Amino acid sequence: MAKETQKGANPAGSRAQEPDRPPETAADRARRVVLAADVSQREFAGLIGMDPTALSKALRGTRRLQDHELAAIARVGKVPVRYLATGSGREPVALARAAAGGARRRAESLDADVRRVQILEATARLIARRGIHAVRVADIARECGTSTGTVHYHFPAKNGALRAALSYCADRLHARLRSEFEQVGDPVEMLRRLVEVQLPSSREDIDEWSVWIQSWTAAMLEPSLREAQRAAYSRWRGTVLGLIEHCRREGLAPDADPEALTSRFTSLVDGLAIQMLSGSAEMPVERMRELLLDAFEPHITLRRSG
Repeated sequence: MAKETQKGANPAGSRAQEPDRPPETAADRARRVVLAADVSQREFAGLIGMDPTALSKALRGTRRLQDHELAAIARVGKVPVRYLATGSGREPVALARAAAGGARRRAESLDADVRRVQILEATARLIARRGIHAVRVADIARECGTSTGTVHYHFPAKNGALRAALSYCADRLHARLRSEFEQVGDPVEMLRRLVEVQLPSSREDIDEWSVWIQSWTAAMLEPSLREAQRAAYSRWRGTVLGLIEHCRREGLAPDADPEALTSRFTSLVDGLAIQMLSGSAEMPVERMRELLLDAFEPHITLRRSG
C-alpha cells in the first residue's frame, strides 16, 4: 500500500527527484524530527544526551551523527531509525501545541520513560562537569526544566539517581560498542574499534570518562555506590575478555593469558584516561591510541601493515 502523503508535504522519494535540490541527508531528516518535537532544540539535546552545541553542528551538517545518536533521536522523536538513515518509513508529525498562545508543552507532559532518561542524562552531564558531590537534586531538576518532586518521583534518593546515571553511561558505552562491532566480523578489527571508542576525543567522550573516574572515587568513600560501580566495570571488563577469547578461537594469540591481557589493557585504558583528563601528563589522544594498540603486543598486532 502506498504511503499516504500529508497535506503540504512531499514524500521523501519526491523530494529527492525535485530539480535543483541536493539529495536529502540524515542531518536534514534529523532536523525535521527536532523541529516537529514540542520542546526546544536545547531541551531535545538534553533528552538524547547530546551537548546542545554538538547537536546544533550535527543538524547543520558540520558534524556527523553517530549511530547511537541517531537511535536516540529516533526514540525521542518517535520515528523509525531507518527514516533517519534512509528517508524511508514514518515521517515525524508535530505534536499538538498547548492552546494558550501556542506555548510549548512543558516537560512534565513528557512520557514517563522519556522523562526518566532525561533525568539520567542531566545527572550524568552535571556529574561530569561539576563533580559528583556538588550535584544536588535541585540542580538536576533545573537542568531538566522540571521540579525536584519529579526527580524524587523517579529516584527517591539522590544516590539512586547517581547509581542509575552510572548504569546509563555504561549502557550508552555498550550500545556504541555493539554498533561498532556489528559492522565487522573480524575480532582484530573489533579490537581496533574497541580502542577507538575508549579515546576521550569529543565533549561527550570526556563527559562519559569524567563520570567513570568520579564513580571510582565515590565508591571508595560511599559503600552504597560500590555495587553499581562494580557491576558496570565487570560488564566492561567482560567485553574486553570476550573479544580476546574470540581472537584465541580464531587461532590468534594461542600463548596469551586472556585474563592477564585483559587486565593489562583495561588498566592501561584507565590510567591513560586519568592522566589525560587530569592534565597530570602530556597525553594527547594520538599518543593514547598508540599506547593502547601496543597493549596487545606481542600476542595480537593491531597496526595495519603498510
